[in-house]
Amino acid sequence: KPGSNSTNNWDDGGMLSCCETRSKERMPMRNELRSKNLCGVGMGLDSSLLASGQGAVVTCLAKDGPAHENGGVQLGDHLLYVDDLDVRELMNNPRGETSSQYYEVEIPRVLASSLLGEPGTVVRLGLLRPGDTTVIYRNVKRAPLKPHCQWLSVENMAKDAKP
Repeated sequence: KPGSNSTNNWDDGGMLSCCETRSKERMPMRNELRSKNLCGVGMGLDSSLLASGQGAVVTCLAKDGPAHENGGVQLGDHLLYVDDLDVRELMNNPRGETSSQYYEVEIPRVLASSLLGEPGTVVRLGLLRPGDTTVIYRNVKRAPLKPHCQWLSVENMAKDAKP
């Protein structure tokens, strides 16, 4: 996982990884979700793009996690739908909120609550791959991640490729 040099107060390293990389300021929500035995799909979203309302882009994946299996979700994918939630509509601020609180807190909260669920349940993700114009849909089964799982990111892959 990337380091925590981020200036945002609700994330770690610019990622939103299904409530697993948030700072202590978000602990009440994190603890509430854990007490309900919820789990996600093992993907992280670019928090700076979320906070600016520009979209939800996958920036990291838990190696061999539910989203990563069989190439179902790939780094750089744009998340457009989570089940019946239209992420683009969410980004358009349908309630007309004027504070940054909407983008910095509300959008991540809504996405996290949509991505998380009981282990073994399926979430349907609508994704747009970079350079493509067709939305692809992937059914991903929620599952707990292995403790200390490796997170794949563009930065990590570039480091690993260097001789």
